[in-house]
Amino acid sequence: MKKTVFLIFFAVISFASYGQYRWEVTGGATFSKLNLDNTETTAGAGFFVNAGYGYVMGFRAATSIVFSLDLLQRTSEIEGLGDAETLQVGFNPKFRYLMGSGKDRFRAFLNVGPSFRVNTKFEIAGEELEDGEFENLVIGGVYGAGFSQMIGEMFDIMAEVGVMNDFVDNIVDTNSKFFDIYARVGVRFRIYDARR
Repeated sequence: MKKTVFLIFFAVISFASYGQYRWEVTGGATFSKLNLDNTETTAGAGFFVNAGYGYVMGFRAATSIVFSLDLLQRTSEIEGLGDAETLQVGFNPKFRYLMGSGKDRFRAFLNVGPSFRVNTKFEIAGEELEDGEFENLVIGGVYGAGFSQMIGEMFDIMAEVGVMNDFVDNIVDTNSKFFDIYARVGVRFRIYDARR
């Protein structure tokens, strides 16, 4: 038993010593369109704030897993009715692939991952829907591309554009999925500078 505990302990230390930990905060605009059956809708502008923690893996820090908390406003105009607006909070684990060698100051990246969001409120034409009229949990996907530029030993600035789509309806018993285009900028802080 003691040997097993020591083996696990040293494996964790070894794993952590070769890892790289990054915090990132980004924000930007979303352009959302709520797709409804037999009803015309147009896209509306909202905002997106994201705080994430990333664990960098792989040779030359080419891959990472980023765990993000999101605050997202989505707005879309329903023809003849008014704006549909929702405020969502959620969790978005994503896989990130970075291009370029590890010591480059400029690196492009691709993101992909699921999103799990909770509708905190949902309004149509200024009237808030009752809890039973909209889905509390919405599952979707996030797909993005961007770049980061090192500014000093511990900081990067980053920019990203991408799309988000829902797999689960937002309004109960109605085909009501959001599709978004987003653009955001932010800063990333490395716990220590260990680009490989």
